[in-house]
Amino acid sequence: MKFAGVMRAGGRSALLERQRRDRAGTQPLRARYPQLATLQLEFNFSDRTDFIPSPQVTVFHPPAHAYFCFSCPYSDCDGEFDFTSQVDMMVNARESGAEGQLRCGGTRHGGVQCSLCLEYSVSAHWL
Repeated sequence: MKFAGVMRAGGRSALLERQRRDRAGTQPLRARYPQLATLQLEFNFSDRTDFIPSPQVTVFHPPAHAYFCFSCPYSDCDGEFDFTSQVDMMVNARESGAEGQLRCGGTRHGGVQCSLCLEYSVSAHWL
């Protein structure tokens, strides 16, 4: 599982622009993984702050771009979570699911290390 922070010079807007370009350049799910009917990613967050982002669920259908990078949900953070290698390994092994936990590697306002913890679940539904 790859996660990385983006250089502060570009900050959050540079991260989002790069993600938009990268997403547009990816194949659809049906081309990259023709054996998949759908792919579902579920995220739950925990942190030592008062504000905790809501759980998230993303479902990829065959026409969706096979792009599995997600920005940290904190708007002042430049971190991201990249699930591409985990999805590749899961699909290549023809497994129906994977679970794990990651910490954000980004930097928040004022140069503070982000402390967000993401618990994820990936589910594959085969044709």
